[in-house]
Amino acid sequence: MKNISKQTDVNAEELFRKYMYVMCNKESEKTYRLKSDAGEGIMHNYEIASGIELVYSELESYYPLVKEVPESVDYIEIMYMVEGHADFEMENRRVSSADKGDICIFNSRIGAKKISFGKGGIRCISIVLLVDTLQDELNRFFGTNEFDNKPVFEYAVNADSCISFAANEMLRTIFTELVLLPVEYGEFHRKLLTIRAILALLDIKAGKKSAGCRYFSGDSANKVHAARKLLGEDLASDISIEELAEKVKLNRTTLQRVFKQMYGVTVFEYRTQARMQESKNLLVDNNLTVTEIAGLCGYTNASKFSAVFKKNFGITPTDWRNTAFPD
Repeated sequence: MKNISKQTDVNAEELFRKYMYVMCNKESEKTYRLKSDAGEGIMHNYEIASGIELVYSELESYYPLVKEVPESVDYIEIMYMVEGHADFEMENRRVSSADKGDICIFNSRIGAKKISFGKGGIRCISIVLLVDTLQDELNRFFGTNEFDNKPVFEYAVNADSCISFAANEMLRTIFTELVLLPVEYGEFHRKLLTIRAILALLDIKAGKKSAGCRYFSGDSANKVHAARKLLGEDLASDISIEELAEKVKLNRTTLQRVFKQMYGVTVFEYRTQARMQESKNLLVDNNLTVTEIAGLCGYTNASKFSAVFKKNFGITPTDWRNTAFPD
């Protein structure tokens, strides 16, 4: 790991302003809007400490641009997916993905070549860290020397792809609190929560990360991405695993295994989740009966649909509609 404090006079503020500028056009000191050739969306940037930035993003689309960060600088971006789905193809053709509640860690060595979002885009929170100064900042923040001579995020800096894994309960709580900051002393809560997230992530050692990481060869992952999209295109129709595998030209066993690794659920479970979410959207329309909605979501009768709905949400479709939209 290179020490930028000795090799470059670029300070952290200049680095992250340049890093953000590569992704977007700056509208003000703290708010950024993506350029037309970079995508659509808004980013809000907060400096937590020297070399530690917190970024709130709402993106409908994003197209990676060429990075212009000095090679001697090691930084990582820790992204928590608040809402949505994203697929990442890295420059070395490794592919990763993230859904709501997942964490992705990117480094400055391997950039994203292509990013695809699910319908509706994504909302995410990113912590961007200048790795070589992080130890000093943590020692300063806590008034200690505890972090001296301890490599921080070494596994992430040296990774050959995006690292993706489901956030544990502690991290989910921290990032949820970062979304729902109180009005009073919000700035101080933001700083404390960001440091808490960093400390929680430091517990993820290189030896432990393999169990949670989800990145695959470009060919298999792209085919599984295609399978996921096919599942959501026509929820009214049933498609077997064999038919799905044939459509994306992937072995049935490989499709099932990689799908579960990438998305954390089986093909059948994902299909059910997609149907349940769509059924909620359709229940908003009072012109549709529950039987009609059942058919549109791929169920042959309303009773079976109602049973699945109640199993997932603890309430029948009719009761959910009446509760959400009382007369």
